[in-house]
Amino acid sequence: MPPFETVRERLLRAGIAPRHAQRYVTELREHLADLIERERASGLNETKAVERARSFVGNDAELAQAMIDRAPARSLVARAPWAVFALSPVPLWMALIGVTDSSMIHVLSPLNSIAPSAMPESYRALIGILGFLINYLAGVLLTAGYLVLALRQRLSTPWLWVGLVLLALFSSMLGFHWHEYQAEAGHPGGWGFSVLAFFYLHGHRDLAVTLGVAALHAAVLFVAAIVAYRVWRLRLVRT
Repeated sequence: MPPFETVRERLLRAGIAPRHAQRYVTELREHLADLIERERASGLNETKAVERARSFVGNDAELAQAMIDRAPARSLVARAPWAVFALSPVPLWMALIGVTDSSMIHVLSPLNSIAPSAMPESYRALIGILGFLINYLAGVLLTAGYLVLALRQRLSTPWLWVGLVLLALFSSMLGFHWHEYQAEAGHPGGWGFSVLAFFYLHGHRDLAVTLGVAALHAAVLFVAAIVAYRVWRLRLVRT
């Protein structure tokens, strides 16, 4: 284990922002390297030089407490986990959907009058790629981002799971969904998109199927988040 890694862990658990903790540990390592070099120059072998230099610096508990006593700014994640994890996911997701939908309305507006069969393949490809990114990948990436925020600060807070439940639910129900309408008697057909994912049964929207698929999607995302959190946290403990 690199020197002063325990110091960094103590600082993170105390709510010190990761950048401040890393800067302090870097300074300690540089100072220790200078002391070791000085002791080696005085005639000590490598082992003795390291032991003597380490005794001058102090033990990890004292070094960590000295930094904590300086009362540097605690990270926002540590000060207000309820705001970071529970309040931000839904507005962030809604903003993402809003930007995506408004952008696509602008991009597809010249094609409003054409039939679905006449839509250029390049536009179909764009719709397909964007649908995959928003409906399947964006929620995963945002979930991973929140997990990283919590693990970087060594937090284990129920607010994280409240936020991830909300993110899983909203990302499963709201997204970018393309629809084609077949021509019927009195209706020429057409195309459009919505923020809600509708599923059809026997040609009609089925609310039970729609909610069931959304619930399954949300459950898979949330369970994957739990597994990823436990695996990453275990790796942090082992290192």
